[in-house]
Parts: sequence; C-alpha cells; structure tokens
Amino acid sequence: MSWMDEETTWQVVAVGSAALAGIGARALMNSGWKLVRGGEPPENPAARSVDWSEAIAWTVVTGVVVGLMRLLAERGAATGWHRMKGHYPKGLD
Repeated sequence: MSWMDEETTWQVVAVGSAALAGIGARALMNSGWKLVRGGEPPENPAARSVDWSEAIAWTVVTGVVVGLMRLLAERGAATGWHRMKGHYPKGLD
C-alpha cells in the first residue's frame, strides 16, 4: 500500500497543477496587457495612483484568465490521472 491514499495524491496533483496554471496565467496576463495597453500592468490595482478604469480592467482580466487557466489545468490533470489510473479522481467522474 502506498504511503498516500488516492484522494490525498489527487489533492497534491490538483494543487500542483493550479500553481503552475497561476504562474502561466500571470505571464500571459502581463504580456497580453503590454501588447494591448502598451505599458506595464498595474502592480497594485487598489493603489490610489491607478485610475479606476485600469484597476477594473486588470481585475476583470485577472479573474477570467486565472479562472480559465485553473479549469484547464485541473481538467488536464484529471485526464492524465484517468490515463494512468483508468478512472477519474473522486468527484470528477
């Protein structure tokens, strides 16, 4: 028997894939922002020096991109799990 049960192993895989998705999302958002807006993204959208339109745009973009990347990462990890184990993780079948 393994030192970690399947549910715990899946949680480790899911957290790892979410972390990688977060790193990828950040890089994608930064380069996309520079391409579309022509400047650096706001470091802290809540800062008083950032105007409302830029703060709201960055917040919306962040929410959408991070959410989509996490979904793609979890679905991809579940597909890999299915290929290796012959079944999906509990709750994702």
